[in-house]
Amino acid sequence: MTTKEARKKPEDKPKSLQNKTNEDKDKFEVQKCIERLRELLEGEENLKVRLDDKFLLRYLRWVDFDPDLAFTKIKDIYKFRSETKEWHCSKQPSEYATVIEMNAQVLLGNRDSRGRRVYLVKVGNIDCTNKDVTIHTINYVDDMWLEVAMEEEETQKNGLAIIIDMEGYSWKLFRWLTPQNIRICSRKFYNLTFREIDIHVVNTSSLLDTVVSILYPILGQRIKQHIHFHGQDWASLHKFITPDILPQEYGGHIPQIDFAKAHQYLFDNEEKLMGKVNTKLNEILIHTIQ
Repeated sequence: MTTKEARKKPEDKPKSLQNKTNEDKDKFEVQKCIERLRELLEGEENLKVRLDDKFLLRYLRWVDFDPDLAFTKIKDIYKFRSETKEWHCSKQPSEYATVIEMNAQVLLGNRDSRGRRVYLVKVGNIDCTNKDVTIHTINYVDDMWLEVAMEEEETQKNGLAIIIDMEGYSWKLFRWLTPQNIRICSRKFYNLTFREIDIHVVNTSSLLDTVVSILYPILGQRIKQHIHFHGQDWASLHKFITPDILPQEYGGHIPQIDFAKAHQYLFDNEEKLMGKVNTKLNEILIHTIQ
């Protein structure tokens, strides 16, 4: 399959999985779901996670406010994390300043027309000759930025759009594309608690068709359903993400990305961010979750 063949037309916004919010008319029903999920988690001796309303709502919104399903999902996710600890961030952003300052990963400042956050990955900026840059540290920076997004109520409800810019792709990155690495990265994608995620791949070329033909057959069905290839066709990208929030390099209206300002947000909020990430990723107790 080529990138051209993999292009898709934009779909209408899917019908909401649920209409429950924290508005007064639904507050009682929502609180019942929160309390049920909290009760289930408190009864699980082998798992320690945050129990605050905001954290629980993240999972409840993801599964249409089904507390039992949310409980099952949380257990599955934390079991996976306990088995792949080296893939999950456990240190503060300043520990990975070299990776962050490559300007390869960032949340854009504004939301798209559907209220979604937009996460940009510039693959060509990944310096794989740097000893501090590995597939694991790249994943750690993803964890930090996506944790920022997942904490936002509006993002939990509306979802996330990811732009993967392949310009300058280094063939040295091929060594990361082992079946095991692809399997783990796919599973991490499935574990993201966004109700809707779209992936937009831009600046591809005939050379990158080789990569697509290798990877596409082994991607999970959920990823295949939500990945769109645009090449350098900005009109195609704009059918999904309007140009008013995009940088000019993607046919948008924003002059340029202020990476320094974005990085500073991570560094200035280290304590707050790591309090959430450490609870989210590290507090798995001694016993294996069954």
